[in-house]
Amino acid sequence: MHDHTHLHVQGLSRRGFLTGAAMVGAGAALGLAGCSGASEGETKVPAEEAKPAPDSGATTPATSGQPAFLTPPDPIPDSEIVETVDCDIVICGAGICGLPAAMLAAENGANVHVVEKGSTYGLFRLCTAGFNSDVQTKLGLTTDRKEFITSTWAITNGVQGRMSSYGLWFDNSGPYVNWLEGIFNDKGYQLIPAASLDYKITNDGVDMPGASPLWQAFAQMIFFAQEDGGFFATGDPVDWTGVMEAYATEKGATFHYNAPAVQLLRDDSGRCTGVIAKNESDEYVKYNASKGVLLTTGDMAADREMMAHYNVSLSKIVRYNINTNDTGDGQKMGMWIGADMDEFACGDLWPFAAVMMDGTLPTTFDGTHFYAGVANLPVLMVDGAGRRLMAENLPFQSPSIPKLTCTPDGCAWSIWDSAWKEKFPEGGYMVEDYTASNTQEEVDKNVENGITFKFDTIEELCEHCGFDKDIFMATFTRYNELCEAGEDLDFYKDPLWMNPIDTPPFYASKHCSSMTSTRGGLKNDERCRVLDKEGRPIPGLYAAGNTAGSFYGNVYPPNVMGSGIGHGQCFAWLAVKDILGLDYIHANI
Repeated sequence: MHDHTHLHVQGLSRRGFLTGAAMVGAGAALGLAGCSGASEGETKVPAEEAKPAPDSGATTPATSGQPAFLTPPDPIPDSEIVETVDCDIVICGAGICGLPAAMLAAENGANVHVVEKGSTYGLFRLCTAGFNSDVQTKLGLTTDRKEFITSTWAITNGVQGRMSSYGLWFDNSGPYVNWLEGIFNDKGYQLIPAASLDYKITNDGVDMPGASPLWQAFAQMIFFAQEDGGFFATGDPVDWTGVMEAYATEKGATFHYNAPAVQLLRDDSGRCTGVIAKNESDEYVKYNASKGVLLTTGDMAADREMMAHYNVSLSKIVRYNINTNDTGDGQKMGMWIGADMDEFACGDLWPFAAVMMDGTLPTTFDGTHFYAGVANLPVLMVDGAGRRLMAENLPFQSPSIPKLTCTPDGCAWSIWDSAWKEKFPEGGYMVEDYTASNTQEEVDKNVENGITFKFDTIEELCEHCGFDKDIFMATFTRYNELCEAGEDLDFYKDPLWMNPIDTPPFYASKHCSSMTSTRGGLKNDERCRVLDKEGRPIPGLYAAGNTAGSFYGNVYPPNVMGSGIGHGQCFAWLAVKDILGLDYIHANI
C-alpha cells in the first residue's frame, strides 16, 4: 500500500490546473467536477454548440398527447439480424458505471459483452465515492450511517428515491472501493480521499467560513492518483476509465464500439433475454444474454424533449455541457418493453455560469473560466425583477434550484460593491480554480468584456439591469438594513457574508445555471432490478448510473459529493453480483 500524499492545492494557479485539465479536453473539465454517473463513451461539444439530439428510434407518432419517445418502435425482424452472439451478460454502455461492472463480470469468468454507442470507453471524471473504505478509515475519515441516510433523504427531497437505497450504497461502497483499490494498486496507482486534501471547488460550502449549516456535508469523493500522489488538480491525471477497460479486457470482457443498443428483447415468460445493437456498418446484431442485461447508457440530457418531459425547469438552462450520446437510450428501451420510469428528473447543475444581458453565453471567455469573478460568491442575488432569491451562501448546486424554479428565465443577477475584498472573510472563498478567478483583476476584465457592469450609483445599476425600480430598491434597502443589523431575518445567510453594499462603484453580473447530466431513470429495487409499472422486477433486466432511477428526488444533493459516480459505480457492481449470485450486503429486501 502506498503512502498518501497530503497535497496543498487550494492556491494552485489556473495555468497549473489546466495543464492537467487540458489532457481530458476543455469540455471534460466541467464534467469532471460534476461527478456525474453518466454514461456511454463521451462526445463533448462546447455548450453553446449543443444541439437537440436526433430521434433515437420511436418514429411512430405518439398518441393521447404523449411525446413520441414513449411510443415503442416496431420490433426489428430476425431477417434484418446479420449476427447473433450468445453470452452470459450484456452491458449496454462502456462508461464510468458499465466499466466496473464489466471488470467484475469478467473477473468472475462470465462471458460478458459490452456494447457502446461511442467510439471508445467513457471519459474519466473527477472521482469515485464511498463510505468507510480502507483508504478513508485508516485516516480517521468515518461517516455515521444514520446521519447519512436521513440527511440525504432530506437534501434530495427524497420522494421518489428509496431511503433503503442510500443504505445499500453506504453498506456496499466500502467493499466496492476496497476492491477497486486493490486493482489500482496492482496497476501502480492509488486512491486518495478528497477529505484528506485541501482541494475544493468554488463555493462548495465545505469548511468555508460562513458556509451554510442548512445541511450536513458528506465529502465522500475519492480521487484516482498516480503512485507519487499526483492527480488531475496537480496536472497529472489518471485515465482511470482506461485502466478499467484494460483490466476488463485482460480478464476476458469483449467491447464493441460504435455499437449503440437499440432494442431490448423480452420473451413470452416476461424475461429480458438480450438486446439488439448496431455494428459499425449500421447492421443489426442480436446479443442473447443467458444471465442478464445491464443498462448503463447514461442520462437523457441530449434529448431535450425527453429531459423537459421529466423536468420542465431544466429547459431554462442556457449552458449545456453534456455528453451528446446521452439521449436516454436505456430508459427508452426499458419503457418500450414495459419498465416504469421516475416521475421527474433532476440535473447535475453548476450555479453561476455567466451570461450576457440578453441571456446568451459570452464569446469573450478564454475557455478556462465560465464563472464571472466575484459574482459566484455569496453576494446579493436577485431575479430579473430585482427580488432577492435565496441565502446566497448555500453550497454549490443549491443556488441553481431557486433560479430554475423561481425565475422566468432561469437567470439571476449578482450585485456587490468595490469594497468587497475588504468586507469578505479572509480565507472564506476560493480565490482561483478552473471555474472562476475571484480577484479584482478578473472583475475588471469582465467589465471590459461586457460580462460584468460597473456603475457609479445604485439607481444606474437598477436601470441598466432592467429591474422593476420599486421591487429592486425595496430589496436593496432591506438587504442593507439586515446587514447593518447583523442578522439575515429573510433567509438567514451567515452574518460573515452580510455586508452592506454602500461603496461605489457598484457591480452587477448576470448568470444562469449550467448542467452536465440528468439524474432520474428506470425504477428499480434494492437488487438493481428494473421494475415494471406494477412495481415487479422484470427478470433479467438491471440498470445503474444515470440510466437508473429510484435514488434521487428532484434535487441532486449538493452536500453528498460524488454521489452520482459513487452510487452508480457501486450499483452497477452490485447488479453483476446479483446476476452472478455473488454475496453482498442487503439493507432491505
